[in-house]
Amino acid sequence: MANVILKNLTKKFKEVIAVDNISIEIKDKEFAVLVGPSGCGKTTTLRAIAGLEEATQGEIYIGDKLVNDVQPKDRDIAMVFQNYALYPLLFNIVILFYQKVFNIPNIAFIL
Repeated sequence: MANVILKNLTKKFKEVIAVDNISIEIKDKEFAVLVGPSGCGKTTTLRAIAGLEEATQGEIYIGDKLVNDVQPKDRDIAMVFQNYALYPLLFNIVILFYQKVFNIPNIAFIL
């Protein structure tokens, strides 16, 4: 694990400001939660930390390393989402997984 530091992080999509000047330090082994309404920049912030979105401005540190120009595969970081709203195609895979694991003959019967 490592500290994650955001310094004045901003992300714009054309003229829309998705993340506006966020600064935060999350220390090693500290538990942090991003909470807010839809469209407030939670996922965009996480995607920037993971390297899936490029920051328009600001700095992202993982440990002592500035990672703004580091590829996602080289950041040694992962994301897990609470639901499948962001990946709707995975919902069918999860249904099949539960059907097999719990030996449910007809998953549609439950739904």
